[in-house]
Amino acid sequence: MIKKLASASHWEERYRLIIQFSKQLPRPTEQDLNQMHSISGCEAKLWFGFNQQDSGVFLFQAYSEARIINGLLWILLQEINGKTAQQLANFNLIHYFSDLGITQRLSTTRLNGLKQIETIIQNLVKKQH
Repeated sequence: MIKKLASASHWEERYRLIIQFSKQLPRPTEQDLNQMHSISGCEAKLWFGFNQQDSGVFLFQAYSEARIINGLLWILLQEINGKTAQQLANFNLIHYFSDLGITQRLSTTRLNGLKQIETIIQNLVKKQH
């Protein structure tokens, strides 16, 4: 599905796909939301959580009140879930979304929330080294 996004010929098609992806992101329970980090600086409420498995891989969970953000979160989770700190060490959210043809069309406030998630990931990686 991500390859379909990267190969979309125009922004309207990418936008439609992002909205479709948002439907793939399950809404966490209130208890789950309470255990997640509340991310500020985004246009809509945004939550991000993680836990590290005994195997060393991280499982991430994210949710927003906005469909477009949920679509972006779903895309992000496809890339980062199930990876170790070492595998996440070189992850660059802006480059990832740029390669998919998304970053250029995102507002600063939408990018702010996503950049904060990237900072959380980078801090997790630093703690592992």
